[in-house]
Amino acid sequence: MKQMICVLSLLLCLTLSANSQQSAKVSKLHGTEYTIKTSDGLELHAWYTPSPFENAPLFVMLPMMGYIHTSYNPLIKAIYERFKSSDSTVKAAVLPGMLCFDLRGHGASTKLGDRSLSYRTMEAEDFHHYPSDVEAMIKHVLEQNNLQQQNLKMIIIGASIGANTAVMTAELLGGVAKVVMLSPGESYRELEPAASLINYKGKALIFAAEEDSYSRTSSEKLAALNKQHSQVKIYPGPFHGTDILDNNPEAMSFLVNWLIK
Repeated sequence: MKQMICVLSLLLCLTLSANSQQSAKVSKLHGTEYTIKTSDGLELHAWYTPSPFENAPLFVMLPMMGYIHTSYNPLIKAIYERFKSSDSTVKAAVLPGMLCFDLRGHGASTKLGDRSLSYRTMEAEDFHHYPSDVEAMIKHVLEQNNLQQQNLKMIIIGASIGANTAVMTAELLGGVAKVVMLSPGESYRELEPAASLINYKGKALIFAAEEDSYSRTSSEKLAALNKQHSQVKIYPGPFHGTDILDNNPEAMSFLVNWLIK
């Protein structure tokens, strides 16, 4: 009996140790947490993991509604795995820095003065702050790390309402090399990206799923507004935003390769 108890105790310790290691591994995907107060007093949170290389690209990641910064964990892992590859195209690239957001009304970014914001009850006017929120945080992180935007290849990746925000933020910042729009819409909570995409001079990659009818139609219409700089990819299934990547290895692989070119 004592021997059985010892065995069970050992198995429990090993299980707890494995779970602890797994949690530690996941937490390393996100570096230093940054907090700023936006122009209207929201405490906005984002996580910055620097590249070990000087003037490396910066990948900015904006979640879809209802999701927080950790929703990009599978993409971040796929990027890191790609850089472990012996592929010659990867050898010529530089491991990017990562900046991942909890957008207004999500996760840690819910405190506005003595109010608590939730995306579930926010009005359209609250969502209108998204592009300027993201712009302000990017500028703050660059300043705090002595980085100059003109020296960086910046890529903004957004999902759903984050996709609309991505290209609208790129217009505010200027000089953004690439934008990824995962399941954009012609209008999400009155955030309308068409004008920003028409004026965008970098490369835009748009993903949608066949059975996600509103986003698929929106994606095709948006890509047609800027054919010179936009590419649209339609994948099977009902998936939306980052769920397209998480459920389709081909979509994930295509995106990672496109990002590090």
